[in-house]
Amino acid sequence: MRFQVQHAASKRKSIQLTMVILLLVSLFLSAVPVKATEEDGNSAKDEQEVYQKLKTGKRVQQDEKKYVTPEQPTVYLTFDDGPSKLTGKVLDILEKEGVKATFFSLGEQAEEHPDLVKRILKDGHTLGNHSYNHVYKELYSDFQTFWDQIQRSEEVFADIADTRPQLVRAPGGTYTNFDAYYYYLMDKAGYTVVDWNVDSGDSKRVNVPASEIWQTVKGSPLEHELTVLFHDGTGHESTVEILPKVIEYYKNLGYAFAPLTIDVKPKQFQVGKSKWSRNMSAAHFQQLWEETQQYVAVHQHPGLQQIKEEPKNTDEELAKQKVAAAEEESPLLAMQPIVPLKVHFSRWSSVTLEPEQYQLRSNRIELSLRFLIEKLGGNVQWQDKTKTANAHYGIYDIEYDLPTRTIRAYALGNSVATYSLADMELQEGTMVVPLRKTVDSLGGRITDTVMEEGRREVSMAFRQFYMLKENNSILKNSLFALAG
Repeated sequence: MRFQVQHAASKRKSIQLTMVILLLVSLFLSAVPVKATEEDGNSAKDEQEVYQKLKTGKRVQQDEKKYVTPEQPTVYLTFDDGPSKLTGKVLDILEKEGVKATFFSLGEQAEEHPDLVKRILKDGHTLGNHSYNHVYKELYSDFQTFWDQIQRSEEVFADIADTRPQLVRAPGGTYTNFDAYYYYLMDKAGYTVVDWNVDSGDSKRVNVPASEIWQTVKGSPLEHELTVLFHDGTGHESTVEILPKVIEYYKNLGYAFAPLTIDVKPKQFQVGKSKWSRNMSAAHFQQLWEETQQYVAVHQHPGLQQIKEEPKNTDEELAKQKVAAAEEESPLLAMQPIVPLKVHFSRWSSVTLEPEQYQLRSNRIELSLRFLIEKLGGNVQWQDKTKTANAHYGIYDIEYDLPTRTIRAYALGNSVATYSLADMELQEGTMVVPLRKTVDSLGGRITDTVMEEGRREVSMAFRQFYMLKENNSILKNSLFALAG
């Protein structure tokens, strides 16, 4: 009897212990899902707050990204709606001119011309995504449709050339087509949306004459960075016809050419009142946000192909390489002038600038225009009323127009070139300009640069201007060559 009581008691304790263990295991297993649910809840709460802000129509910007500003004024030629039978001709012209560009291609067209997609990339150009079929009514009825088309085109590009373009151009541009939701969701998915600041007008109607495209481009304002809209789709023969002349025009104005990359600050239109009737509920927004994040988790953009050209074995290129190497080795040294800068104008003439007399910014040495010109033996007159500086040196007169940020060059009183120098600025009553670009505009070149700790030197050389014949056509060609 006593044994039975003890056995029953032992059995009860065993059952109690088992229940305690099961309870602890249950609590442990339930802890992880609860935590995840809390995190999901916080994330959902954050996105709902974003939704309320977007609902007001204003963009919610992502973390501010740092972009690279080119030292030389730069043109980014872009071509939409291809590839087509015309794209090969465009590529031939670009190859002949030594120019790289960006092609915002349609998935539908890429399927028809896969070899042209491959050539675009092989030739060193950037490939961008321009949706699948370009049908506005579909693309802007709801973000889901726009998103689906971007994904469909991306799969086409991946199949053809194993690439997933990170740059996207909205058909017709973003103004009145995109709203704050479109921008936000594309940003969250890791895409960069690109508009333009020069519209060639080659698509304003069918068969726009080449002469009209030329006048439109020539009449467009100049900025330090120009993103030019062209089209290489069917029916744009006039674009092909005028393209060489446009390239020559920008070269003569002193512009370089480059393909767009994710490091170039994109031109984007402001968010305007949408011309499309769309409704975005909180639930739909949450669904779209989750879809974009699933995409990010699966497809991490590797970034765009980097165009690497063989360095030219010239004194100027070697000087640039020395500056870049010095800044990479000692970024703080490159950011803030802490030592004097010795400038050699020739073997027999040099001057030393104290740290407060020059500045370094974005790979550029900047200094007073008056100081530089007077040290070269010229003179500068400032017109406060028009905010222009007139520099005279040798046979040249260079007019720096601050309001329009342009330079007008004259030789023996004859106008020979006008081009952009967006980096000029007025600092405490002094016109400050980049050294290299100013030397270039005066017919000189930087031949050597030393950027070492405790030592900074720049050497330059100038042509003998007075040896030039006073023939207007020769002078004009010479100045155009110098400006380019």
